[in-house]
Amino acid sequence: MEPTISIPPVWHYPRFGFGQRTERGQIIGMKYYAEDTYLADEYGAGWRYILLPNKNTEDDETRIEDNIKLLSPQELKTVLETEINTCLRQIQMLKHELNAVGVSVVLTESTDKKLTQLPYPSLHDLVDAGKFILKEIAKHPDYLTLGYQPDLTIGDAETALSYLELELEPHENSR
Repeated sequence: MEPTISIPPVWHYPRFGFGQRTERGQIIGMKYYAEDTYLADEYGAGWRYILLPNKNTEDDETRIEDNIKLLSPQELKTVLETEINTCLRQIQMLKHELNAVGVSVVLTESTDKKLTQLPYPSLHDLVDAGKFILKEIAKHPDYLTLGYQPDLTIGDAETALSYLELELEPHENSR
C-alpha cells in the first residue's frame, strides 16, 4: 500500500513535494502555518519548506513557498548525472579496495559446472584490510554518535591486528 498524507481541507494544498530539487537544495520537510494561529500572525500563513542544500551536512534551511524555485529540466538532468557519476566513481574505488583485499570468490564455469575457488589472499593483505576497515568504522558518523562503549574497543582490535602483523614478520634470529 502506498503511504499517503492527509491535508485538512481548510489548508491550501502545497505547490511542492518531498524530494523535489530546488535551486537551494532538496525538499526534506514541510510545515504549515495555519490561518488564525500565532505562527501565521507572526510570520505569515502558508507552507514552509525545509531544504537540505548539501546531503553531507546536517544544516538545513527553511524557505517560504514564494521563495522556492525548482530546477529546470536541464539543471535537474545535470545534477542527477553528476550524482550518478559520483556514485560510479565510488563503486570503482570500492571495487579497487575489494581487489586489493583479495577476497575469495566462488566462480561457476559454464562449460562443466565445476566450482572453482580462487586462492586465499595473503594473511598480510587481510590484516591490512582489517586495519583499514577498523579505521573507517572508528571515524564513521553513525559510529561516533552511538556512544558505544564495549569492553573491547576498536583500538583493542587494532592492537590485536598489530600484534598479529608482528607475528607474521620473519624473526631475525631464525636465520
